[in-house]
Amino acid sequence: MVSSSSGYSVRDVVLGGEPTAAANPIPDTRYPIPESMFRCVAVAAIAVAGVITYANAFQNDFVWDDASSVLLHKHVQDPTKFFQLFREDQHAFGRGQGNFYRPLVSVSFMLDFLLSHNRLGQPATTAGIPELGPFLFHLTNTVWHVAATILLFALLTRLRAPALVRFVVPMLYVVHPLHTEAVTYISGRADSMSAVFIFAGLWFSLYEGATNKRALAYFAGMLCFVGGLLCKESATIFPFMLLLFILLTPVEQPDRKKAYLKRLIPFGVSLAILATYAYLRMTVLRFASVAVVPPSSLGHRLLETCQAFALYLKLIFVPTGLHMERTLTDATGWTALAGAVLLLLCIGLIVESIAHDRRRIALGIGWFLLTWLPISGLFPLNAPMAEHWLYMPLAGFLWALGEGVVLLTPRPRTRALAVGIGWAWFVVLIALSVARNQDWRNNETLFRATLAKNPNSARVHYNLAVTYEDILKNLPGAKRHYEDVIEIYKKQKKAAGREAFYDDELEAHNSLGKICLQQGDYADAAEHYRTVLSVGGSEKNAPLIAASAFGLGKCFLAMGDVQRAGELFKRAVVLDPTLKGEIGRFAAALPAAS
Repeated sequence: MVSSSSGYSVRDVVLGGEPTAAANPIPDTRYPIPESMFRCVAVAAIAVAGVITYANAFQNDFVWDDASSVLLHKHVQDPTKFFQLFREDQHAFGRGQGNFYRPLVSVSFMLDFLLSHNRLGQPATTAGIPELGPFLFHLTNTVWHVAATILLFALLTRLRAPALVRFVVPMLYVVHPLHTEAVTYISGRADSMSAVFIFAGLWFSLYEGATNKRALAYFAGMLCFVGGLLCKESATIFPFMLLLFILLTPVEQPDRKKAYLKRLIPFGVSLAILATYAYLRMTVLRFASVAVVPPSSLGHRLLETCQAFALYLKLIFVPTGLHMERTLTDATGWTALAGAVLLLLCIGLIVESIAHDRRRIALGIGWFLLTWLPISGLFPLNAPMAEHWLYMPLAGFLWALGEGVVLLTPRPRTRALAVGIGWAWFVVLIALSVARNQDWRNNETLFRATLAKNPNSARVHYNLAVTYEDILKNLPGAKRHYEDVIEIYKKQKKAAGREAFYDDELEAHNSLGKICLQQGDYADAAEHYRTVLSVGGSEKNAPLIAASAFGLGKCFLAMGDVQRAGELFKRAVVLDPTLKGEIGRFAAALPAAS
Protein backbone atom coordinates (compact mmCIF):
# COMPACT_ATOMS: atom_id res chain seq x y z
CA MET A 1 0.00 0.00 0.00
CA VAL A 2 1.41 3.42 -0.95
CA SER A 3 2.49 5.41 2.07
CA SER A 4 0.35 8.39 2.98
CA SER A 5 3.52 10.49 3.14
CA SER A 6 3.84 10.31 -0.65
CA GLY A 7 2.26 12.88 -2.95
CA TYR A 8 0.87 13.00 -6.46
CA SER A 9 1.20 15.93 -8.78
CA VAL A 10 -1.69 17.10 -10.91
CA ARG A 11 0.21 15.66 -13.87
CA ASP A 12 0.56 12.31 -12.03
CA VAL A 13 -3.17 12.07 -11.48
CA VAL A 14 -4.00 12.89 -15.09
CA LEU A 15 -1.22 10.94 -16.76
CA GLY A 16 -0.58 8.17 -14.24
CA GLY A 17 2.98 8.88 -13.22
CA GLU A 18 4.72 7.69 -10.09
CA PRO A 19 4.19 9.57 -6.80
CA THR A 20 6.46 12.46 -5.95
CA ALA A 21 8.28 11.88 -2.67
CA ALA A 22 7.39 14.46 -0.07
CA ALA A 23 10.96 14.38 1.25
CA ASN A 24 12.47 15.20 -2.14
CA PRO A 25 14.82 18.17 -1.54
CA ILE A 26 14.41 19.35 -5.14
CA PRO A 27 11.51 21.81 -5.41
CA ASP A 28 8.55 20.25 -7.21
CA THR A 29 7.06 22.69 -9.71
CA ARG A 30 4.20 20.32 -10.58
CA TYR A 31 1.96 21.21 -7.61
CA PRO A 32 2.19 17.95 -5.60
CA ILE A 33 -1.03 16.57 -4.15
CA PRO A 34 -0.66 14.70 -0.85
CA GLU A 35 -1.93 11.12 -0.89
CA SER A 36 -4.59 11.95 1.69
CA MET A 37 -5.94 14.80 -0.46
CA PHE A 38 -5.81 12.62 -3.57
CA ARG A 39 -7.99 10.04 -1.83
CA CYS A 40 -10.49 12.67 -0.70
CA VAL A 41 -10.71 14.10 -4.21
CA ALA A 42 -11.17 10.63 -5.70
CA VAL A 43 -13.91 9.66 -3.23
CA ALA A 44 -15.73 12.96 -3.77
CA ALA A 45 -15.48 12.62 -7.56
CA ILE A 46 -16.87 9.08 -7.44
CA ALA A 47 -19.80 10.18 -5.28
CA VAL A 48 -20.63 13.18 -7.49
CA ALA A 49 -20.39 11.11 -10.68
CA GLY A 50 -22.66 8.42 -9.21
CA VAL A 51 -25.32 10.90 -8.09
CA ILE A 52 -25.27 12.77 -11.41
CA THR A 53 -25.67 9.51 -13.32
CA TYR A 54 -28.64 8.23 -11.33
CA ALA A 55 -30.36 11.43 -10.17
CA ASN A 56 -32.99 11.17 -12.92
CA ALA A 57 -34.00 7.73 -11.59
CA PHE A 58 -34.92 8.94 -8.10
CA GLN A 59 -38.55 9.55 -9.09
CA ASN A 60 -38.97 6.26 -10.94
CA ASP A 61 -41.76 4.00 -9.71
CA PHE A 62 -41.59 0.52 -8.19
CA VAL A 63 -41.37 -1.99 -11.07
CA TRP A 64 -41.43 -5.75 -11.72
CA ASP A 65 -40.20 -7.72 -8.67
CA ASP A 66 -40.35 -4.63 -6.49
CA ALA A 67 -43.92 -5.72 -5.80
CA SER A 68 -42.88 -9.00 -4.16
CA SER A 69 -39.69 -7.52 -2.64
CA VAL A 70 -41.38 -4.53 -0.98
CA LEU A 71 -44.99 -3.69 -1.75
CA LEU A 72 -46.48 -7.13 -1.00
CA HIS A 73 -43.85 -8.32 1.48
CA LYS A 74 -45.65 -8.19 4.83
CA HIS A 75 -42.52 -9.06 6.80
CA VAL A 76 -40.46 -6.27 5.21
CA GLN A 77 -43.22 -3.88 6.32
CA ASP A 78 -43.28 -5.13 9.92
CA PRO A 79 -40.21 -4.46 12.14
CA THR A 80 -41.30 -7.21 14.55
CA LYS A 81 -40.57 -9.70 11.73
CA PHE A 82 -36.90 -8.69 11.50
CA PHE A 83 -35.54 -12.14 12.40
CA GLN A 84 -38.10 -13.86 10.17
CA LEU A 85 -36.34 -12.29 7.19
CA PHE A 86 -33.35 -14.54 7.96
CA ARG A 87 -35.50 -17.67 7.73
CA GLU A 88 -37.33 -17.21 4.45
CA ASP A 89 -37.11 -16.65 0.72
CA GLN A 90 -36.77 -13.03 -0.36
CA HIS A 91 -39.96 -13.31 -2.43
CA ALA A 92 -41.98 -15.20 0.18
CA PHE A 93 -45.09 -13.18 -0.73
CA GLY A 94 -44.65 -13.39 -4.50
CA ARG A 95 -46.22 -15.72 -7.03
CA GLY A 96 -44.85 -19.03 -5.83
CA GLN A 97 -41.96 -19.82 -3.52
CA GLY A 98 -38.48 -19.00 -4.79
CA ASN A 99 -35.04 -19.92 -3.53
CA PHE A 100 -33.42 -16.50 -3.09
CA TYR A 101 -31.87 -16.23 0.37
CA ARG A 102 -30.92 -12.55 0.65
CA PRO A 103 -31.96 -11.44 4.14
CA LEU A 104 -29.72 -8.37 4.36
CA VAL A 105 -31.30 -7.04 1.18
CA SER A 106 -34.73 -7.50 2.77
CA VAL A 107 -33.47 -5.77 5.93
CA SER A 108 -32.38 -2.78 3.83
CA PHE A 109 -35.86 -2.69 2.26
CA MET A 110 -37.38 -2.80 5.77
CA LEU A 111 -35.33 0.23 6.82
CA ASP A 112 -36.28 2.16 3.67
CA PHE A 113 -39.93 1.24 4.18
CA LEU A 114 -39.94 2.44 7.79
CA LEU A 115 -38.35 5.74 6.78
CA SER A 116 -40.63 6.22 3.77
CA HIS A 117 -44.11 5.68 5.16
CA ASN A 118 -46.14 7.97 7.39
CA ARG A 119 -43.96 8.55 10.45
CA LEU A 120 -47.00 9.00 12.69
CA GLY A 121 -48.64 5.69 11.85
CA GLN A 122 -49.15 3.00 9.28
CA PRO A 123 -48.94 3.97 5.60
CA ALA A 124 -52.10 4.47 3.59
CA THR A 125 -53.01 1.48 1.46
CA THR A 126 -54.78 0.89 -1.81
CA ALA A 127 -56.06 -2.64 -2.43
CA GLY A 128 -53.78 -3.85 0.36
CA ILE A 129 -50.67 -2.23 -1.16
CA PRO A 130 -49.02 0.54 0.91
CA GLU A 131 -48.85 3.96 -0.69
CA LEU A 132 -45.25 5.06 -0.28
CA GLY A 133 -42.82 6.99 -2.43
CA PRO A 134 -39.90 5.18 -4.10
CA PHE A 135 -37.46 8.11 -3.68
CA LEU A 136 -35.61 6.78 -0.63
CA PHE A 137 -35.36 3.29 -2.13
CA HIS A 138 -33.69 4.71 -5.25
CA LEU A 139 -31.42 6.95 -3.20
CA THR A 140 -30.34 3.95 -1.11
CA ASN A 141 -29.59 1.95 -4.26
CA THR A 142 -27.33 4.75 -5.48
CA VAL A 143 -25.59 5.00 -2.10
CA TRP A 144 -24.81 1.28 -2.14
CA HIS A 145 -23.46 1.54 -5.69
CA VAL A 146 -21.28 4.52 -4.83
CA ALA A 147 -20.06 2.73 -1.69
CA ALA A 148 -19.09 -0.32 -3.77
CA THR A 149 -17.15 1.91 -6.16
CA ILE A 150 -15.34 3.71 -3.33
CA LEU A 151 -14.33 0.34 -1.88
CA LEU A 152 -13.09 -0.67 -5.34
CA PHE A 153 -10.88 2.45 -5.22
CA ALA A 154 -9.65 1.41 -1.76
CA LEU A 155 -8.89 -2.11 -2.99
CA LEU A 156 -6.93 -0.79 -5.99
CA THR A 157 -4.99 1.42 -3.57
CA ARG A 158 -4.15 -1.57 -1.39
CA LEU A 159 -2.98 -3.42 -4.53
CA ARG A 160 -0.73 -0.48 -5.47
CA ALA A 161 -2.32 0.48 -8.74
CA PRO A 162 -0.96 3.73 -10.25
CA ALA A 163 -2.76 7.00 -9.66
CA LEU A 164 -4.33 7.10 -13.13
CA VAL A 165 -5.77 3.61 -12.73
CA ARG A 166 -7.02 4.21 -9.20
CA PHE A 167 -8.82 7.36 -10.27
CA VAL A 168 -10.16 6.62 -13.75
CA VAL A 169 -11.21 2.98 -13.31
CA PRO A 170 -13.66 3.66 -10.45
CA MET A 171 -14.97 6.73 -12.31
CA LEU A 172 -15.77 4.61 -15.36
CA TYR A 173 -17.17 1.86 -13.17
CA VAL A 174 -19.61 4.08 -11.25
CA VAL A 175 -21.22 5.48 -14.43
CA HIS A 176 -21.21 2.41 -16.70
CA PRO A 177 -24.69 1.68 -18.17
CA LEU A 178 -24.34 -2.06 -17.51
CA HIS A 179 -25.00 -1.21 -13.86
CA THR A 180 -28.37 0.46 -14.46
CA GLU A 181 -30.09 -2.90 -14.01
CA ALA A 182 -28.53 -3.17 -10.55
CA VAL A 183 -28.94 0.47 -9.49
CA THR A 184 -32.06 1.92 -11.14
CA TYR A 185 -34.05 -1.26 -10.46
CA ILE A 186 -34.82 -1.28 -6.72
CA SER A 187 -34.84 -5.09 -6.51
CA GLY A 188 -31.43 -5.14 -8.21
CA ARG A 189 -29.83 -3.84 -5.02
CA ALA A 190 -28.42 -7.28 -4.17
CA ASP A 191 -25.56 -6.85 -6.68
CA SER A 192 -24.19 -3.62 -5.21
CA MET A 193 -24.72 -4.73 -1.60
CA SER A 194 -22.89 -7.98 -2.23
CA ALA A 195 -20.06 -6.10 -3.98
CA VAL A 196 -19.68 -3.75 -1.00
CA PHE A 197 -19.08 -6.70 1.31
CA ILE A 198 -16.83 -8.56 -1.13
CA PHE A 199 -14.61 -5.53 -1.86
CA ALA A 200 -14.41 -4.71 1.85
CA GLY A 201 -13.71 -8.35 2.70
CA LEU A 202 -10.84 -8.50 0.21
CA TRP A 203 -9.47 -5.19 1.49
CA PHE A 204 -9.38 -6.47 5.08
CA SER A 205 -8.11 -9.95 4.18
CA LEU A 206 -5.18 -8.57 2.19
CA TYR A 207 -3.94 -6.46 5.11
CA GLU A 208 -0.25 -7.09 5.83
CA GLY A 209 0.53 -4.43 8.39
CA ALA A 210 1.23 -4.74 12.08
CA THR A 211 0.88 -8.28 13.43
CA ASN A 212 -1.36 -7.22 16.32
CA LYS A 213 -3.83 -5.71 13.85
CA ARG A 214 -3.78 -8.54 11.31
CA ALA A 215 -6.02 -10.89 13.30
CA LEU A 216 -8.61 -8.12 13.64
CA ALA A 217 -8.39 -7.37 9.91
CA TYR A 218 -8.86 -11.06 9.05
CA PHE A 219 -11.86 -11.28 11.37
CA ALA A 220 -13.42 -8.20 9.75
CA GLY A 221 -12.77 -9.72 6.33
CA MET A 222 -14.62 -12.90 7.23
CA LEU A 223 -17.55 -10.91 8.65
CA CYS A 224 -17.74 -9.08 5.33
CA PHE A 225 -17.75 -12.41 3.49
CA VAL A 226 -20.70 -13.56 5.59
CA GLY A 227 -22.41 -10.25 4.85
CA GLY A 228 -21.91 -10.81 1.14
CA LEU A 229 -23.42 -14.30 1.35
CA LEU A 230 -26.47 -12.82 3.10
CA CYS A 231 -26.91 -10.40 0.18
CA LYS A 232 -26.50 -12.61 -2.87
CA GLU A 233 -25.47 -16.15 -3.75
CA SER A 234 -22.75 -14.95 -6.12
CA ALA A 235 -20.65 -13.95 -3.09
CA THR A 236 -19.59 -17.62 -2.94
CA ILE A 237 -16.82 -16.63 -5.36
CA PHE A 238 -15.03 -14.67 -2.58
CA PRO A 239 -12.59 -17.41 -1.39
CA PHE A 240 -11.37 -18.00 -4.93
CA MET A 241 -10.90 -14.29 -5.57
CA LEU A 242 -8.94 -14.11 -2.33
CA LEU A 243 -6.76 -17.03 -3.39
CA LEU A 244 -6.09 -15.32 -6.73
CA PHE A 245 -4.87 -12.19 -4.95
CA ILE A 246 -2.81 -14.20 -2.46
CA LEU A 247 -0.98 -16.07 -5.21
CA LEU A 248 -0.37 -13.14 -7.58
CA THR A 249 0.40 -10.32 -5.14
CA PRO A 250 4.20 -10.06 -4.64
CA VAL A 251 5.62 -10.93 -1.21
CA GLU A 252 8.08 -8.34 0.11
CA GLN A 253 9.04 -10.13 3.32
CA PRO A 254 12.30 -12.14 3.53
CA ASP A 255 10.57 -15.34 4.65
CA ARG A 256 8.26 -15.92 1.65
CA LYS A 257 6.99 -19.28 2.90
CA LYS A 258 5.91 -17.85 6.24
CA ALA A 259 4.30 -14.87 4.51
CA TYR A 260 2.25 -17.12 2.23
CA LEU A 261 1.15 -19.26 5.16
CA LYS A 262 -0.11 -16.15 6.95
CA ARG A 263 -1.94 -15.06 3.81
CA LEU A 264 -3.64 -18.44 3.54
CA ILE A 265 -5.27 -18.14 6.97
CA PRO A 266 -8.26 -16.05 5.77
CA PHE A 267 -8.55 -18.25 2.69
CA GLY A 268 -8.89 -21.38 4.83
CA VAL A 269 -11.44 -19.73 7.11
CA SER A 270 -13.45 -18.49 4.11
CA LEU A 271 -13.59 -22.04 2.73
CA ALA A 272 -15.01 -23.25 6.06
CA ILE A 273 -17.61 -20.47 5.95
CA LEU A 274 -18.49 -21.37 2.37
CA ALA A 275 -18.93 -25.05 3.27
CA THR A 276 -21.21 -24.12 6.17
CA TYR A 277 -23.25 -21.81 3.96
CA ALA A 278 -23.58 -24.49 1.25
CA TYR A 279 -24.80 -27.04 3.81
CA LEU A 280 -27.40 -24.65 5.22
CA ARG A 281 -28.64 -23.69 1.77
CA MET A 282 -29.11 -27.35 0.87
CA THR A 283 -30.99 -28.11 4.10
CA VAL A 284 -32.79 -25.66 6.40
CA LEU A 285 -32.38 -22.67 4.07
CA ARG A 286 -33.61 -24.41 0.95
CA PHE A 287 -37.06 -22.98 0.26
CA ALA A 288 -37.85 -24.45 -3.15
CA SER A 289 -36.40 -26.77 -5.72
CA VAL A 290 -33.99 -25.17 -8.13
CA ALA A 291 -35.75 -24.19 -11.34
CA VAL A 292 -35.50 -26.90 -13.95
CA VAL A 293 -33.28 -25.78 -16.82
CA PRO A 294 -33.89 -27.49 -20.18
CA PRO A 295 -31.14 -30.06 -20.75
CA SER A 296 -28.45 -29.24 -23.29
CA SER A 297 -25.29 -30.91 -24.47
CA LEU A 298 -21.83 -29.77 -23.42
CA GLY A 299 -21.12 -28.76 -27.01
CA HIS A 300 -24.20 -26.53 -27.10
CA ARG A 301 -23.25 -24.93 -23.78
CA LEU A 302 -19.71 -24.27 -25.03
CA LEU A 303 -21.11 -22.63 -28.16
CA GLU A 304 -23.40 -20.36 -26.13
CA THR A 305 -20.61 -19.62 -23.63
CA CYS A 306 -18.38 -18.30 -26.42
CA GLN A 307 -21.26 -16.35 -27.96
CA ALA A 308 -22.15 -14.76 -24.63
CA PHE A 309 -18.48 -13.92 -23.91
CA ALA A 310 -18.17 -12.01 -27.18
CA LEU A 311 -21.44 -10.16 -26.57
CA TYR A 312 -20.47 -9.30 -22.98
CA LEU A 313 -17.20 -7.74 -24.18
CA LYS A 314 -19.11 -5.82 -26.84
CA LEU A 315 -21.50 -4.47 -24.19
CA ILE A 316 -18.58 -3.33 -22.03
CA PHE A 317 -17.25 -1.09 -24.80
CA VAL A 318 -20.54 -0.30 -26.58
CA PRO A 319 -23.31 -0.58 -23.94
CA THR A 320 -26.29 0.16 -26.19
CA GLY A 321 -29.59 -1.65 -26.71
CA LEU A 322 -29.68 -2.73 -23.06
CA HIS A 323 -32.64 -4.78 -21.80
CA MET A 324 -33.53 -7.54 -19.33
CA GLU A 325 -34.52 -10.34 -21.71
CA ARG A 326 -31.33 -11.19 -23.56
CA THR A 327 -31.19 -14.34 -25.65
CA LEU A 328 -28.67 -15.86 -28.04
CA THR A 329 -31.27 -16.64 -30.71
CA ASP A 330 -29.70 -14.29 -33.25
CA ALA A 331 -26.08 -15.04 -32.31
CA THR A 332 -24.07 -16.64 -35.12
CA GLY A 333 -21.24 -19.11 -35.38
CA TRP A 334 -18.94 -16.18 -36.11
CA THR A 335 -19.93 -14.67 -32.77
CA ALA A 336 -18.93 -17.92 -31.06
CA LEU A 337 -15.61 -17.94 -32.92
CA ALA A 338 -14.91 -14.35 -31.88
CA GLY A 339 -15.78 -15.22 -28.28
CA ALA A 340 -13.46 -18.23 -28.29
CA VAL A 341 -10.58 -16.16 -29.70
CA LEU A 342 -11.16 -13.39 -27.13
CA LEU A 343 -11.33 -15.90 -24.29
CA LEU A 344 -8.07 -17.52 -25.35
CA LEU A 345 -6.53 -14.05 -25.69
CA CYS A 346 -7.50 -13.22 -22.10
CA ILE A 347 -5.97 -16.46 -20.84
CA GLY A 348 -2.85 -15.80 -22.90
CA LEU A 349 -2.55 -12.29 -21.46
CA ILE A 350 -2.65 -13.71 -17.94
CA VAL A 351 0.21 -16.09 -18.74
CA GLU A 352 2.21 -13.38 -20.52
CA SER A 353 1.65 -10.87 -17.72
CA ILE A 354 2.80 -13.30 -15.05
CA ALA A 355 5.87 -14.24 -17.11
CA HIS A 356 6.86 -10.56 -17.42
CA ASP A 357 5.98 -9.71 -13.82
CA ARG A 358 3.01 -7.52 -14.75
CA ARG A 359 0.95 -9.00 -12.00
CA ARG A 360 -1.67 -6.30 -11.70
CA ILE A 361 -2.75 -6.91 -15.30
CA ALA A 362 -2.88 -10.64 -14.57
CA LEU A 363 -4.92 -9.94 -11.44
CA GLY A 364 -7.39 -7.77 -13.32
CA ILE A 365 -7.97 -10.29 -16.10
CA GLY A 366 -8.04 -13.14 -13.59
CA TRP A 367 -10.65 -11.24 -11.54
CA PHE A 368 -12.74 -10.76 -14.69
CA LEU A 369 -12.59 -14.39 -15.81
CA LEU A 370 -13.04 -15.85 -12.33
CA THR A 371 -16.18 -13.86 -11.58
CA TRP A 372 -17.47 -14.42 -15.14
CA LEU A 373 -17.10 -18.21 -14.94
CA PRO A 374 -20.23 -18.87 -12.79
CA ILE A 375 -22.38 -16.86 -15.21
CA SER A 376 -20.61 -18.03 -18.36
CA GLY A 377 -23.19 -20.66 -19.30
CA LEU A 378 -20.81 -23.60 -18.86
CA PHE A 379 -22.99 -24.49 -15.90
CA PRO A 380 -26.76 -24.63 -16.57
CA LEU A 381 -28.48 -21.29 -15.94
CA ASN A 382 -32.05 -20.06 -16.29
CA ALA A 383 -30.94 -17.45 -18.85
CA PRO A 384 -28.06 -17.26 -21.34
CA MET A 385 -27.12 -13.67 -20.40
CA ALA A 386 -27.98 -10.91 -17.96
CA GLU A 387 -26.42 -7.47 -17.85
CA HIS A 388 -26.38 -7.18 -14.05
CA TRP A 389 -24.34 -10.38 -13.85
CA LEU A 390 -21.36 -8.28 -14.98
CA TYR A 391 -21.47 -6.10 -11.84
CA MET A 392 -18.45 -7.84 -10.31
CA PRO A 393 -16.58 -8.95 -13.48
CA LEU A 394 -16.62 -5.42 -14.94
CA ALA A 395 -14.44 -4.11 -12.11
CA GLY A 396 -11.68 -6.58 -12.92
CA PHE A 397 -11.91 -5.92 -16.65
CA LEU A 398 -11.67 -2.14 -16.27
CA TRP A 399 -8.72 -2.56 -13.90
CA ALA A 400 -6.82 -4.70 -16.41
CA LEU A 401 -7.73 -2.26 -19.20
CA GLY A 402 -6.45 0.69 -17.17
CA GLU A 403 -3.19 -1.07 -16.31
CA GLY A 404 -2.75 -1.97 -19.98
CA VAL A 405 -3.25 1.62 -21.07
CA VAL A 406 -0.61 2.83 -18.59
CA LEU A 407 1.80 0.14 -19.83
CA LEU A 408 1.28 0.89 -23.52
CA THR A 409 1.48 4.67 -23.26
CA PRO A 410 4.83 5.50 -21.63
CA ARG A 411 5.18 8.83 -23.46
CA PRO A 412 3.31 11.88 -22.14
CA ARG A 413 1.66 12.64 -25.49
CA THR A 414 0.32 9.15 -26.07
CA ARG A 415 -0.73 8.96 -22.42
CA ALA A 416 -2.58 12.26 -22.73
CA LEU A 417 -4.34 11.02 -25.88
CA ALA A 418 -5.41 7.81 -24.12
CA VAL A 419 -6.68 9.76 -21.12
CA GLY A 420 -8.61 12.09 -23.42
CA ILE A 421 -10.30 9.12 -25.07
CA GLY A 422 -11.05 7.69 -21.63
CA TRP A 423 -12.74 10.88 -20.43
CA ALA A 424 -14.73 11.14 -23.67
CA TRP A 425 -15.90 7.57 -23.06
CA PHE A 426 -16.77 8.58 -19.50
CA VAL A 427 -19.10 11.34 -20.76
CA VAL A 428 -20.72 8.98 -23.27
CA LEU A 429 -21.28 6.37 -20.55
CA ILE A 430 -23.05 8.93 -18.35
CA ALA A 431 -25.32 9.93 -21.22
CA LEU A 432 -26.18 6.30 -21.98
CA SER A 433 -26.90 5.55 -18.31
CA VAL A 434 -29.14 8.60 -17.94
CA ALA A 435 -31.06 7.55 -21.04
CA ARG A 436 -31.36 3.95 -19.83
CA ASN A 437 -32.75 5.15 -16.49
CA GLN A 438 -35.79 6.44 -18.35
CA ASP A 439 -36.73 2.90 -19.40
CA TRP A 440 -37.27 2.13 -15.70
CA ARG A 441 -39.76 4.95 -15.01
CA ASN A 442 -42.63 2.53 -14.50
CA ASN A 443 -43.79 -0.93 -15.51
CA GLU A 444 -45.20 0.21 -18.82
CA THR A 445 -42.05 1.99 -19.99
CA LEU A 446 -39.86 -0.89 -18.81
CA PHE A 447 -41.85 -3.65 -20.48
CA ARG A 448 -42.40 -1.68 -23.70
CA ALA A 449 -38.68 -0.89 -23.93
CA THR A 450 -37.84 -4.55 -23.35
CA LEU A 451 -40.30 -5.77 -25.99
CA ALA A 452 -38.80 -3.31 -28.47
CA LYS A 453 -35.53 -5.27 -28.12
CA ASN A 454 -37.03 -8.75 -27.64
CA PRO A 455 -40.62 -8.96 -28.94
CA ASN A 456 -40.80 -12.73 -28.37
CA SER A 457 -40.55 -12.70 -24.58
CA ALA A 458 -43.74 -14.30 -23.26
CA ARG A 459 -43.12 -13.25 -19.66
CA VAL A 460 -42.64 -9.58 -20.62
CA HIS A 461 -45.83 -9.63 -22.69
CA TYR A 462 -47.57 -11.17 -19.67
CA ASN A 463 -46.23 -8.56 -17.25
CA LEU A 464 -47.19 -5.72 -19.59
CA ALA A 465 -50.68 -7.20 -19.90
CA VAL A 466 -51.01 -7.33 -16.11
CA THR A 467 -49.83 -3.71 -15.94
CA TYR A 468 -52.49 -2.65 -18.45
CA GLU A 469 -55.21 -4.67 -16.72
CA ASP A 470 -54.54 -3.99 -13.03
CA ILE A 471 -52.81 -0.61 -12.96
CA LEU A 472 -53.69 1.35 -16.10
CA LYS A 473 -57.16 -0.20 -16.63
CA ASN A 474 -56.39 -0.47 -20.35
CA LEU A 475 -58.38 -3.63 -21.13
CA PRO A 476 -57.83 -3.60 -24.93
CA GLY A 477 -54.06 -3.31 -24.37
CA ALA A 478 -54.14 -6.07 -21.76
CA LYS A 479 -56.17 -8.33 -24.03
CA ARG A 480 -53.74 -7.82 -26.91
CA HIS A 481 -50.70 -8.79 -24.87
CA TYR A 482 -52.39 -11.77 -23.18
CA GLU A 483 -53.15 -13.04 -26.69
CA ASP A 484 -49.48 -12.52 -27.60
CA VAL A 485 -48.49 -14.64 -24.58
CA ILE A 486 -50.68 -17.51 -25.75
CA GLU A 487 -49.39 -17.34 -29.33
CA ILE A 488 -45.75 -17.29 -28.24
CA TYR A 489 -46.26 -20.30 -25.98
CA LYS A 490 -48.05 -22.16 -28.77
CA LYS A 491 -45.02 -21.72 -31.02
CA GLN A 492 -42.63 -22.74 -28.26
CA LYS A 493 -44.64 -25.87 -27.44
CA LYS A 494 -44.84 -26.83 -31.10
CA ALA A 495 -41.07 -26.45 -31.53
CA ALA A 496 -40.37 -28.44 -28.33
CA GLY A 497 -43.06 -31.07 -28.89
CA ARG A 498 -44.63 -30.11 -25.58
CA GLU A 499 -48.32 -30.49 -24.74
CA ALA A 500 -48.50 -29.27 -21.13
CA PHE A 501 -49.47 -25.69 -20.45
CA TYR A 502 -47.07 -23.12 -19.01
CA ASP A 503 -48.18 -21.35 -15.83
CA ASP A 504 -48.28 -17.92 -17.46
CA GLU A 505 -50.19 -19.41 -20.39
CA LEU A 506 -52.97 -20.60 -18.09
CA GLU A 507 -52.96 -17.28 -16.26
CA ALA A 508 -53.30 -15.50 -19.61
CA HIS A 509 -56.33 -17.65 -20.54
CA ASN A 510 -57.90 -16.90 -17.18
CA SER A 511 -57.30 -13.16 -17.53
CA LEU A 512 -58.66 -13.16 -21.09
CA GLY A 513 -61.77 -14.90 -19.80
CA LYS A 514 -62.20 -12.17 -17.20
CA ILE A 515 -61.72 -9.38 -19.75
CA CYS A 516 -64.12 -10.96 -22.27
CA LEU A 517 -66.66 -11.40 -19.47
CA GLN A 518 -66.41 -7.71 -18.58
CA GLN A 519 -66.87 -6.80 -22.23
CA GLY A 520 -69.96 -8.99 -22.53
CA ASP A 521 -68.32 -11.51 -24.91
CA TYR A 522 -69.55 -14.56 -22.99
CA ALA A 523 -68.76 -17.16 -25.67
CA ASP A 524 -65.06 -16.20 -25.91
CA ALA A 525 -64.83 -15.88 -22.13
CA ALA A 526 -66.27 -19.37 -21.69
CA GLU A 527 -63.76 -20.78 -24.20
CA HIS A 528 -60.80 -19.38 -22.26
CA TYR A 529 -62.19 -20.64 -18.94
CA ARG A 530 -62.78 -24.11 -20.41
CA THR A 531 -59.14 -24.22 -21.54
CA VAL A 532 -58.00 -23.69 -17.96
CA LEU A 533 -60.53 -26.18 -16.56
CA SER A 534 -59.25 -28.84 -18.98
CA VAL A 535 -56.03 -29.01 -16.96
CA GLY A 536 -55.97 -31.60 -14.17
CA GLY A 537 -56.35 -29.98 -10.78
CA SER A 538 -53.56 -29.98 -8.21
CA GLU A 539 -52.82 -28.22 -4.94
CA LYS A 540 -50.60 -25.79 -6.81
CA ASN A 541 -53.13 -24.68 -9.41
CA ALA A 542 -56.32 -25.11 -7.34
CA PRO A 543 -56.86 -21.32 -6.91
CA LEU A 544 -56.49 -20.80 -10.66
CA ILE A 545 -58.90 -23.62 -11.51
CA ALA A 546 -61.36 -22.30 -8.91
CA ALA A 547 -61.23 -18.80 -10.41
CA SER A 548 -61.92 -20.26 -13.86
CA ALA A 549 -64.87 -22.27 -12.53
CA PHE A 550 -66.25 -19.12 -10.92
CA GLY A 551 -65.78 -17.16 -14.14
CA LEU A 552 -67.35 -19.86 -16.31
CA GLY A 553 -70.26 -19.98 -13.88
CA LYS A 554 -70.78 -16.25 -14.43
CA CYS A 555 -70.78 -16.84 -18.19
CA PHE A 556 -73.49 -19.52 -17.93
CA LEU A 557 -75.50 -17.35 -15.59
CA ALA A 558 -75.33 -14.47 -18.06
CA MET A 559 -76.47 -16.81 -20.83
CA GLY A 560 -79.41 -18.00 -18.69
CA ASP A 561 -78.14 -21.46 -17.67
CA VAL A 562 -78.64 -21.14 -13.90
CA GLN A 563 -78.22 -24.86 -13.14
CA ARG A 564 -74.77 -25.20 -14.74
CA ALA A 565 -73.76 -21.91 -13.17
CA GLY A 566 -74.66 -23.24 -9.73
CA GLU A 567 -72.66 -26.44 -10.31
CA LEU A 568 -69.60 -24.43 -11.28
CA PHE A 569 -69.95 -22.15 -8.26
CA LYS A 570 -70.00 -25.21 -6.00
CA ARG A 571 -66.89 -26.59 -7.71
CA ALA A 572 -65.13 -23.27 -7.25
CA VAL A 573 -65.84 -23.27 -3.50
CA VAL A 574 -64.61 -26.86 -3.13
CA LEU A 575 -61.32 -25.97 -4.87
CA ASP A 576 -60.87 -22.66 -3.07
CA PRO A 577 -63.02 -22.17 0.07
CA THR A 578 -61.96 -18.51 0.27
CA LEU A 579 -64.26 -17.82 -2.71
CA LYS A 580 -67.36 -18.71 -0.71
CA GLY A 581 -67.88 -15.17 0.53
CA GLU A 582 -67.32 -13.61 -2.89
CA ILE A 583 -69.70 -16.04 -4.57
CA GLY A 584 -72.28 -15.39 -1.84
CA ARG A 585 -72.06 -11.64 -2.37
CA PHE A 586 -72.29 -12.11 -6.13
CA ALA A 587 -75.40 -14.28 -5.78
CA ALA A 588 -76.98 -11.84 -3.33
CA ALA A 589 -76.51 -9.00 -5.78
CA LEU A 590 -78.27 -10.79 -8.63
CA PRO A 591 -81.89 -9.89 -7.72
CA ALA A 592 -80.99 -6.23 -7.36
CA ALA A 593 -79.14 -6.37 -10.68
CA SER A 594 -82.16 -7.92 -12.39
